[in-house]
Amino acid sequence: MSETPQLDPRKGSGETGPIPPLPERAPAAPSAWSQTVPATLPQHGDPAAGRGRGSARLWLIVGGAALAVAAIVGVVVAMSGGDGKNTASENSPAAPGGAKPPAPGAAEPAGKTYTKVPEGCELIKASTLARIAPGTECKPSQFDNATMAAMITRMPSWKTPFGSSGAFLDLDVNLSVSPGAKGMYDMHKKTALTALGKVRKVTDSRPLHDLGNEAHVVHAVDKAPMDLAEATVIVRAGNAEYTVGYSYDVQRSGMNQQQAEDAAIAAAHDVLGSLG
Repeated sequence: MSETPQLDPRKGSGETGPIPPLPERAPAAPSAWSQTVPATLPQHGDPAAGRGRGSARLWLIVGGAALAVAAIVGVVVAMSGGDGKNTASENSPAAPGGAKPPAPGAAEPAGKTYTKVPEGCELIKASTLARIAPGTECKPSQFDNATMAAMITRMPSWKTPFGSSGAFLDLDVNLSVSPGAKGMYDMHKKTALTALGKVRKVTDSRPLHDLGNEAHVVHAVDKAPMDLAEATVIVRAGNAEYTVGYSYDVQRSGMNQQQAEDAAIAAAHDVLGSLG
């Protein structure tokens, strides 16, 4: 009995021909999760924020960082490469602030399309500042931007000067004009209501019916032992969205909740009136 010859698998059975070698596997593409993340984010702010008020400013620092991160997210996803003019494009493929863009065929809620924005320190009238924030100094933000096709941003703040004998006061505006205004509005409203819940208590939250397409005011007070409070107004008008934050020292200012809310609302009206 003769032995059956062994077949070489590389040569096939003789009927179908040699088996082609397997293709080499391409090296795996790097995962987005493996990319290096910068260790720190850009820092900005007034040196006056560090003067001797200790832990009373803790949630302001935390809140400022949260707003800065939100601003960075909104700017990063916006289209770049504008012509340097203070105009906003209506054709961005992605909504800023992490919000989902409208579905095909869907449109943002109706409203005016704004294309021109003044410089940050010109958003609020001098007469209004003299009434609600006397003695403060305006500082524009490093996020103020006039060169992006899909978004215009302004983030100025008015603070009591370093070494001032007056009570602490911080008035800030966070404005963006972009196709993603609705998503930014929803995000900022949620942030005002929930982001600092562990260190402050919300004492008022209600809609405003005479400001833009939709607006909301939130007032919150520090939990002990801190002694600051803030009235925040969030507004969407067409393709513009912004917040006005009015932070003050509860004990030293002699101001109450209604006065703080009225001040923030007055500033919010000025901001909207400045847009074109």
